[in-house]
Amino acid sequence: MRLETIRIANFRNHRVLEVEPGPSITNIYGRNGSGKTSILEAIHFCALTKGFAGSADRDCLSFGEEIFSIRAAFVSDHGRRTEIRISYSPANEKQIFVNEQELQTFSRHIGLIPCVTFSPHELSIVNGPPSERRRFLDTAICQYDRTYMADLLQYRRVLQQRNALLANFTDHPSSHTGLDIWTEQLAAHAASIVLARLLFIVRFREMFDKVYCWLPGGAEPSINYCCSLRMSGKEMSKDDLKDYYIERYTEIRNQEILRRQTLAGPHRDDLMFFLDKHDIRKYASQGQQRGYLVAMKLTMHRYLHEMSGEQPISLLDDLFSELDDTVSRLMVDALSSCGQVLITSTKEREEKGVTSFSIEEAVNKASAQI
Repeated sequence: MRLETIRIANFRNHRVLEVEPGPSITNIYGRNGSGKTSILEAIHFCALTKGFAGSADRDCLSFGEEIFSIRAAFVSDHGRRTEIRISYSPANEKQIFVNEQELQTFSRHIGLIPCVTFSPHELSIVNGPPSERRRFLDTAICQYDRTYMADLLQYRRVLQQRNALLANFTDHPSSHTGLDIWTEQLAAHAASIVLARLLFIVRFREMFDKVYCWLPGGAEPSINYCCSLRMSGKEMSKDDLKDYYIERYTEIRNQEILRRQTLAGPHRDDLMFFLDKHDIRKYASQGQQRGYLVAMKLTMHRYLHEMSGEQPISLLDDLFSELDDTVSRLMVDALSSCGQVLITSTKEREEKGVTSFSIEEAVNKASAQI
């Protein structure tokens, strides 16, 4: 997948700006606060229908403006052209058009423009709360598995209903019957989600080991999936997992009624990251954590390419800060074979195969044409 051109208006701190990135690595450089990240965020909107870090759509609207717009054209590896148009206003909310057809359900768009991101706030995937690592899993799998996305959306809906019932639970028979119904549905979706995650982790871990060995230091990485379900370690089918969940919910039923919430399920699972069998949250330096996350993102690119047959676009914000020169050069070499990559930095990187894009020059040019 390749971005041909993108034009943004009233988006963050840009009144009007147009970008035509190169076919391989494009280095968007400029001073801090000049709006480099906003370009990546606009592309992210086109791919995943939302901004970075779960920011609200209204936060992307320039101060004093009534509407922002994004127009972009993409070409797939097979030559298929896709035009995306996005607009947002507080009055009309967000509207997304794909080849002039308005999307009624945004989730159906996920995966059309495969995308891998890196930004400093994503270090929370490595050292933050479990919810960040679950989001990493979900964002990855949803880009190639529509069944997973459907199960995830249904799981969240059923979980909300089950928690609402637990919050108002009484000894009336209707409460017990309702809990049984929601538990059956929750277990079915939970089984599908966890099975997909386990399959993902097995293949991702194999690819990650090969990517991480490029980094200096010689440490051995490992990734474990921590399931809130007490599993036996043997391979299990979806039906086996569903039975395990129903059994688990039966065991903790009284606890859930007492605490008025669902205490087991994929919404409580986690990933554990290790270097030489040591938890990197506790024992790795910030530079090591950053290198680990970059390696995960490179692996994600390879994985999505393998699963979808399409090279994802890589959006890498402030990639080189806190990486030493050796690792930075290794990253550039690795990224040169990763299709289209957009990287932001404060300084221009004058390296072979890298297209430079000065944010200040682009802003000045756009201002002169207004």
